[in-house]
Amino acid sequence: MLGMGLGLLVFATWSDAIGRNKILIGGTASGMLITLLLPFIENYTLFIALRFVQGALLSACPAVAVPLLGDELRKSWLAGAVGFYVASNSIGGVSSRLIGGLCATLGNSWQAAGIVIGVISLIMFAVVYKILPAQRRFTPVPFSLKVSLKSYARHLRRPRLVLMYVIIGLVFGCFVNQFSYLMMVLGDAPYSLPSGVRALMFITFFGGTISASMAGKFAKKHGQLAGVAMGVSIMLAANLFLWEGHLSMMVIGMIATAVGFFFTHAQASTLVGRSCKKHKGSAQALYSLFYYTGASVGAFFLEPFYQSWGWAGVVTGTSIAMTTCLLLVAIEYYYITDARDSRAQAA
Repeated sequence: MLGMGLGLLVFATWSDAIGRNKILIGGTASGMLITLLLPFIENYTLFIALRFVQGALLSACPAVAVPLLGDELRKSWLAGAVGFYVASNSIGGVSSRLIGGLCATLGNSWQAAGIVIGVISLIMFAVVYKILPAQRRFTPVPFSLKVSLKSYARHLRRPRLVLMYVIIGLVFGCFVNQFSYLMMVLGDAPYSLPSGVRALMFITFFGGTISASMAGKFAKKHGQLAGVAMGVSIMLAANLFLWEGHLSMMVIGMIATAVGFFFTHAQASTLVGRSCKKHKGSAQALYSLFYYTGASVGAFFLEPFYQSWGWAGVVTGTSIAMTTCLLLVAIEYYYITDARDSRAQAA
């Protein structure tokens, strides 16, 4: 995650100067070479070092994807396009876990899974390289370290962006770590499910595939901010099912959680992209940085709840975080948006 965080900042800034396509193709291709190499590395220290580099290189994709869409598409199309982009993330997340788990089981080693995932990724990269259209509306900004640092500082001084950054960090941190704790809970009594069966829980991600693809239609009618509130509310409501210890209720709860998370992600990332006319790459990089940082530190937030009250504690912790997110959305709506509208009317 640290490698991805550093890579995001570098690639996003660089893409504002030389173009999104070059960063996307170059970074992804380089990261994929390491992906194909990793199954053959036996030294643990070297393996960790290469994973760090791999994360930094593959961060080229999240660093430029939404800014690329923002550059090339009409504003009326952006929300829908970002929704489908986020939906594809959920498909990739499910597919890699299911295919990886199956290959590791059949091949009796994680290396088998790594090789198969690497080959599939290589094929998909070849398809992207072939069909990726040339950029037509990109306006380069000459690279300057001073200007880049100022752009990051400028974004962090904008309350709307900061609130979206904090919200996505909280939401993703709870979402991904809630799944991790659930895997442990389902492996213990009274469930005692084998790892192969537990892995099937990731199929619930497909609920997010559907919701993310619908995000654009919702945003056109109600706006992205309302979409963020809706997604977080769904995640909060999902905890009502997760409180119930019955396995079927927990499956429904995780489907609802995936629906809410990917809906929120699609709306928030679009809102960030549409809030910036310049330096979109750096704005999206900060969004992704908070996103992945949330995943990294979310476990530290939920762990005390888990140690004290078990799975009920995890649900309580995520409920507190989601309630906090709704309060932040309310602050954005009632104070920041109203203040901006008042200035516009005065002008």
